[in-house]
Amino acid sequence: MPDKRIEGQRTIVSGASSGIGAAIAKRFAVEGASVWAAGGSNAEGLERTLEACTGAGVKAGGKGYDLSDSNNAATLIQEGAAFLGGLDIFVSCAGARNHKPLTEFSGEEVNFLFEVNAKSPFRASIEAAKIMMAQKSGRILIIGSIHAMIGVEDNSLYCTTKASNHNMTRALATELGPHGIRVNCLAPGTTVTDRVQKIHDNRPGYAESKLENISVKRFATPEEMAGVALFMVSGENDFMNGAIVTSDGGTTAA
Repeated sequence: MPDKRIEGQRTIVSGASSGIGAAIAKRFAVEGASVWAAGGSNAEGLERTLEACTGAGVKAGGKGYDLSDSNNAATLIQEGAAFLGGLDIFVSCAGARNHKPLTEFSGEEVNFLFEVNAKSPFRASIEAAKIMMAQKSGRILIIGSIHAMIGVEDNSLYCTTKASNHNMTRALATELGPHGIRVNCLAPGTTVTDRVQKIHDNRPGYAESKLENISVKRFATPEEMAGVALFMVSGENDFMNGAIVTSDGGTTAA
């Protein structure tokens, strides 16, 4: 096995300002990939990600995108591929949440989550596929969620939008596989990012209640998810296509 598992691979990672996306961008850079890190409004977080990537000795750049307009997802891919000189790997990790009872969602809130969580990955994948089909190779990794597979109280909108990611993965894998493009989905369980930690802090007892359903009795780290993502896009895993891979400490096993 080579020391750097994706050396020279041109990679775009969305949601790279923080959390799982940032961890993936950093880990991929350490493993030799050049990186276009696409963030959101967290400019400081994106700068930290880029500093870590360039510190790993690879070509790295990026900028923030407003994915509440999914047209910007197409631009994200176009600009990233132009910077990198092509595209070998696209990781769709940008996402938003909104925890509240079903009947309290406004039309604007519904539209926002569908733009960010469902339409933006789809639009970005269209642009990535155009590039990858021309070269007859590439990998697309969609970051879904175990909440796409289970019902969660006060989380129906997020569950619904993430479910679209999972079936999109299967559909794209079927269509793009003959063109040399593998499309897979990583479905994390609860991962302690800054955003998740704030949710836990603001809802007393919520974290403890979730731990009851996790057989390993702990939450994941973003770095653990980055490790799974690395395997899923690496050459040693070249036969996987259309898979939904859960990494959830046993939450959905029961």
